[in-house]
Amino acid sequence: MANNKINTALQEVLSGNLFTREFFRRQYKLLMLIVVLLFISINNGYKGNAQRQKIRKLQETITEKRYEVLDLSATYTELTRASSISRKLQETNSKVRESTEPPIRIQ
Repeated sequence: MANNKINTALQEVLSGNLFTREFFRRQYKLLMLIVVLLFISINNGYKGNAQRQKIRKLQETITEKRYEVLDLSATYTELTRASSISRKLQETNSKVRESTEPPIRIQ
């Protein structure tokens, strides 16, 4: 008897007669709403994944740019150091020399 019920239920599902029953005819709007909400949920999942990937790429770019700024800052500091400027002036045989007299304080 249980086997007969299973066969009958399976036969109704495969033939499509299941959807002609009174319950499904009364609730088709609700079922359509559930299907639409399911599609919206799937779409939101894909959009969320795409946004997470974009955020990850932007964070990697920010990290790279921070390293570049750090490197440029170190280079700038090295180039503007007084000893570096003095050495470059000597290498180019410039007439500009570093002052050997201390600055005078104006009172």
